[in-house]
Amino acid sequence: MVITGSAILVEPGADDEVLRALEGFPEVTFQVKSESGTELVVNFEADDHETLEDLCRRLKKEIPRIIDITHIYVNFEEEVDKALSGEKD
Repeated sequence: MVITGSAILVEPGADDEVLRALEGFPEVTFQVKSESGTELVVNFEADDHETLEDLCRRLKKEIPRIIDITHIYVNFEEEVDKALSGEKD
């Protein structure tokens, strides 16, 4: 499992529209938005790094008012533990 703290950068004035669209993605948890509304802080949960990147691509494609997504914090401890132990999915 990969869990992130991420910033979604959105077009000015699009924060409410993007927040409504994010409700369709259960792997995204909204935390807070900036005073200007152009940055939304969220958590992402994904099975692995590849799934996380796929999610970000889908979000940008399906919600065109998203400018970019930046990961501020990534917890992939479980993935590291699996790799070190030789465990396969």
